[in-house]
Amino acid sequence: MRLGWGGIGLVLILALLCGFPPGAGAQDLPNLPRDLPVTLIADRIEYDGESGLLTARGHVQVFYGKRTLTAPAITYDSRRERIVAEGPLVLRDPDGSTLFASYAALDRDLRNGLLRSARAVLRQRFRLAAVEAQRLGGRYNVLGKAVFSTCVVCAANPVPLWRIRARRIVHDQQAHIIHYEDAAFDVAGMTVFYLPYFRHPDPTVKRSTGFLVPSVRTSDTFGYGLRLPYFVVLDEHSDLTLTPMLTSDLGPLLQAEYRQLFRRGSLYLDGSIKADQSGRDQIARGHLFGQGHYYVTDDVFGHFDIAATSDDGYLSDFEFSEIDRLSSEIAIASYRDRGYWELGGVYFQSLRENERVSAIPLGLPEFDLEQNWTAPGIGGRLGLRANVVGLRRPNGPTGPGVCQTGSGGLQVCDQDTLRGTVAMDWERGWTLPQGILLTVGGSTQFDVMGVWDSARPGTVPEGFATRFTPTAMAEIRYPFINRTESATHILQPIGQIYWSEPSVEQSGLANEDSLLVEFDETNLFLPSRFPGLDRVEAGLRTNLGIRYDRFDADGWSLGVLLGRILRGRKQLAFSGVPALAGAESDYVGAATLDLPPYLKLVERFLLAEDLTLDRNDLRLDLVHKRGSVSGYYSYLSRDILGGAPDPREEFGLTGDLRLADNWKVSGYMAYDMQTERFV
Repeated sequence: MRLGWGGIGLVLILALLCGFPPGAGAQDLPNLPRDLPVTLIADRIEYDGESGLLTARGHVQVFYGKRTLTAPAITYDSRRERIVAEGPLVLRDPDGSTLFASYAALDRDLRNGLLRSARAVLRQRFRLAAVEAQRLGGRYNVLGKAVFSTCVVCAANPVPLWRIRARRIVHDQQAHIIHYEDAAFDVAGMTVFYLPYFRHPDPTVKRSTGFLVPSVRTSDTFGYGLRLPYFVVLDEHSDLTLTPMLTSDLGPLLQAEYRQLFRRGSLYLDGSIKADQSGRDQIARGHLFGQGHYYVTDDVFGHFDIAATSDDGYLSDFEFSEIDRLSSEIAIASYRDRGYWELGGVYFQSLRENERVSAIPLGLPEFDLEQNWTAPGIGGRLGLRANVVGLRRPNGPTGPGVCQTGSGGLQVCDQDTLRGTVAMDWERGWTLPQGILLTVGGSTQFDVMGVWDSARPGTVPEGFATRFTPTAMAEIRYPFINRTESATHILQPIGQIYWSEPSVEQSGLANEDSLLVEFDETNLFLPSRFPGLDRVEAGLRTNLGIRYDRFDADGWSLGVLLGRILRGRKQLAFSGVPALAGAESDYVGAATLDLPPYLKLVERFLLAEDLTLDRNDLRLDLVHKRGSVSGYYSYLSRDILGGAPDPREEFGLTGDLRLADNWKVSGYMAYDMQTERFV
């Protein structure tokens, strides 16, 4: 029988492929799987009834269930039930793996056979190549003189960045394991490691118990170290990683990481432990990090964050972290569209050598609530804020000489404090006919503040004190907008007037959260420059500024802001902050040039009345698809309250370069221009 339809695909149902004799019917094929049809598509098909050979040529495709074979030509021997395919051919399995070969001899269901010059792609990520390959039992792909890698090999890049060469590679598609015999590990064409036997899961496996990639480290503290992680799958929702670490100078330690996912939350714990060999009273050293959350209802959830260590030097000794203060928190919270609340506690651990334990407080309770409504009758936004913070220091008073100097020369010592705050505010805006944006508002804040165990009760009296602070404000913005074909320009003068007056002198109140005050463009138009609630900004002041923005049609933009604060009188609370010390503040400015996607330039500065710089920050970011470079320059004038009696000047660079899809090199540096050394 000869059929050829000039490029139109001819479909033959299994009748031809199953090799029945002329005139036989489907009832003669008892072994035919009714739910797994086989289909052949080709441009030209020839069938020899005497020899039982079927030959298909031209865009040949064979479908056996979800398994497919594509080749220029195939020959099917119905008596031996064998398919011979001429390459280049492609064999696709239901699990997503694909085999390429120059020649194949397979059984009729495409499950077993021999392939030459074979290559396999597993889930589009990993590649196998071999001189010869066999398919056995519909389960195993056996490759001789084979190579395994994730790198794409082409004429321009014939040697992959890394590969595993083996005398034989066996891919068990049922167990999803790849086995290697006589495995050599190559990097950039050079053999760096050898194992007589090696195995790992294939790419279809998301999680599998076994060893992860080991790592070698060196340190001035522990000498040479070897980490060998072992990953354990506990169930579908949890796993455990055990990592023993052997060090040449400080002995062994064990690290463990546990993860679990719940229907309404998650849990993560990471810790380590090692026997103490220093001869001190400690039996063991270690650390524990962790976080988790759980939704009690759709709106209310609990969460925690743990960070603790046995001693000040443990984390840095073994390169777990360079952080010098740890905080642990537990809380229950609810976040909604128009507000939130949160109740919890926080514990701090200082790892700094010169920081006393008695100076580190336990925060309990910590409560914060904020809710907003549309003000009935008068319109605008009506807001409620409530905050309670209690700070308990473990050792109480420690005598003179242990106090910290804050804003305005305030001495804050080892003490226990409690503050409760309730504030209501209202704000409404209008757009006037001339295009002027007018906003008016006001607020009232009531505080109850208590102090106990003060080291210097003469400065901050012990007991309770109250403070009531009314505030009124008005703001005017007059934006000028000019739109052209090439760009949109917005010029916006901004003026604010604030008045507030606390009912008591604030120097006699405890100050825990507003010790360090900064002034920049981010808080120029805020009601207060203090970062917390222990201090409120008092008196009559005017916040003035002008902002210019250009949005170009080509996608780049430029933004510039310049402003300052004018007060009716000096504020004692800001006497230690150079930029805010006088009745007139420094000029504050910022400029941003954004040229996406490659460049961004940001300049921020504080300029004193005599045109000297109190601060100058310049940052440049360059981004490319192959890498990025970021540079910065910073100048800060002296800050007595911040512990910097001398000016500071520094510049630095960070960068990275992508070498391949999964490889990059990166680095950073910083240089102190005052001391003329790298830091």
